[in-house]
Amino acid sequence: MKSVGIIGLGNMGVGMAANLQRYCAAHGQVLRVFDLDREKVRTLSAAGAHASHSVAELAADCDLVMTSLPSAREINAVAEAIFEHAKPNTLWLETSTNNVADWHALTQRAPAHLTLVDAPITGGFEGARDGTLTMLLGGHEDDIAPIRALLGAITQRALVMGPSGAGYVTKLAQLHLNYLVAQGIGEALMLGAKAGLALDQLHDVLSHSCAQSYVVDAYVPRVLDGSYDPSFALGLARKDMRLICELGDHLGVDLELGKQVLAAYEDATERFGFEAPHLSILKRIEDSSETELRA
Repeated sequence: MKSVGIIGLGNMGVGMAANLQRYCAAHGQVLRVFDLDREKVRTLSAAGAHASHSVAELAADCDLVMTSLPSAREINAVAEAIFEHAKPNTLWLETSTNNVADWHALTQRAPAHLTLVDAPITGGFEGARDGTLTMLLGGHEDDIAPIRALLGAITQRALVMGPSGAGYVTKLAQLHLNYLVAQGIGEALMLGAKAGLALDQLHDVLSHSCAQSYVVDAYVPRVLDGSYDPSFALGLARKDMRLICELGDHLGVDLELGKQVLAAYEDATERFGFEAPHLSILKRIEDSSETELRA
């Protein structure tokens, strides 16, 4: 594989691209990058990546195309250029969080010479920066085996979860628990705050008990310091919850808790704005309780 391309240099894409550039430079390969934010492209170009001026140009030049995009709308938009311009035997790894039905529709329309694999990632922007992501793949091991060494530059684990769509389903199941627990930490912390507990000490107890989780470990400090974690937008969290509930409808699963959490994210996004930090969801309980959650 001589040329690798990545489309989308947001919080996740930029970290993956930086690690891919180091890998490609060490293995005699070329990394090509594209994003509408040309400043991000220039930064990676300064590190040695090749700047593409369009999705079509990147797709025509690469053996492996990776996308890291905000939503199904952007994925569907770039798909047309990839379908039209990708070389024979190109592999497209789609690393975003996407609608399973939309992805299946794309796989049905894709040209026969192009292999599509859903490959959503989990591990946050820190994992993208540090090359420790988990990648959840919907496809066949035969398609993944030739690029496993390259994936090692950006992931700690790359797991084939099943056929096309299985990666997305796994990611949405994981996110479902993530957002449920995010709601729960607000209620748990507020119980402590109203009872006069020191919330940093309560956090320490939660982190060393059956309540321990990534959400407790990583999210609680970003609530207690008042930052609410600006690395991910509230509106994108709402998008994820919509996808989760759509998947439940598609599979015939009544997501009773999921629907309640989605309603909370809908309300929070309307009140605080799409670009607000995603943990602004906990401002709802702060407002209703007239108490801020602070250490």
